[in-house]
Amino acid sequence: MKKRILVSQLVTVALLVAARPGSWPLFWAGLAVMALGQAVRLAASAAIVKSKTLTTTGPYAAVRNPLYLGTMLMTAGLLLMLSSPSRPLLTAGLWAFAAAAFGWIYYVTIKAEEAYLLSLYGADFERYKASAPALLPAPRGLAGFFDLAAYSGEVFRRNKEWRGMSAALALAAFVAARIKYGF
Repeated sequence: MKKRILVSQLVTVALLVAARPGSWPLFWAGLAVMALGQAVRLAASAAIVKSKTLTTTGPYAAVRNPLYLGTMLMTAGLLLMLSSPSRPLLTAGLWAFAAAAFGWIYYVTIKAEEAYLLSLYGADFERYKASAPALLPAPRGLAGFFDLAAYSGEVFRRNKEWRGMSAALALAAFVAARIKYGF
């Protein structure tokens, strides 16, 4: 999906506007989940050489789409932060909206990327696709996360993951301000 980032940003803004966060314990739990998601994204962005090679090492040994897995965890963390125990229907609606929106965005995106990778790498991609699940990591591949040879500082800098980390910090600060000041 070519407009994936724009659509994701619009969905996130809608969630921020509709939510009525009010729980510090949920905020801190959400921040922890968001940090885990960011860690997965940082690892993935240090391992992938986009459009030049079929990356199957590092986090890509455990899951074909670790960047999207990280984003999914970060979204779950944000939703925890935005959850309100005193408004369970609103909270359930936010989670349902986010699941539907992001599920659709990433379903379409993953299908398009897989078609592209198949056209580029053929049988190599088919073998990789058979060995690594799309979004939920396979336990047998988790050791890949700890294979330091899979990571490159130069690749990490080129992929500019600092932008996503900056956005996550800004979102967390905004939600904290909403909780503290009640707006």
